[in-house]
Amino acid sequence: MSLLHLQLPDQLRLLLVDDHRLFLEGLALVLQPLSRAVHIDLADSAAAADQLRRQHDYDLILLDLRLPDRSGLQLLRDWQQAGNPTPAAVLSASESPADMQAALQAGALGFIAKSSDAQSLRSAISRLLLGECLPLPLPLAGNPPAGSLTPRQQEILLLLAEGLPNKSISRQLQLSEDTVKTHLKALFQHLGVHTRTACVSVARQRGLLG
Repeated sequence: MSLLHLQLPDQLRLLLVDDHRLFLEGLALVLQPLSRAVHIDLADSAAAADQLRRQHDYDLILLDLRLPDRSGLQLLRDWQQAGNPTPAAVLSASESPADMQAALQAGALGFIAKSSDAQSLRSAISRLLLGECLPLPLPLAGNPPAGSLTPRQQEILLLLAEGLPNKSISRQLQLSEDTVKTHLKALFQHLGVHTRTACVSVARQRGLLG
């Protein structure tokens, strides 16, 4: 299910990371129509991306796998280890299933082909910005069948739909907050999302909330 019927925020800030400047500038033009006010920063190396990431909060980072000073995969892993919460996706010319799987394992929310046309690219990025994870043509990225939640996951999903924070959910179900977070992570993976709002929205679309 798609969340594209939802509205993107009026203001967005994106970071595009690629060592081909002409490609970066063209991509920035393609993404300008995403929202009324889109601020796009460009970085042509991992070091430049790191510096910009420390200076700004981004709604989404798009990066190539092959950068001159550090691979995109290593950059993703470094950000994950640093506890960086910024959503990031890979935009690459590679069509290798191994690269796609490695990107997902490194923390990417999706893998977008550089061969995508402008409309497909904006659609994929809109889905990411709305909280979805892009499906990959790999078993690792497949979603379990709808309705296969555990009873505990179903309980947490219902409380999440009521807008309760983790602390309240843990108190109501007599669980630790870490346990709640673990169940939430499993829910997000099951539904192919990476935000609480998207989790509830997709669960409603799939009939998991009645």
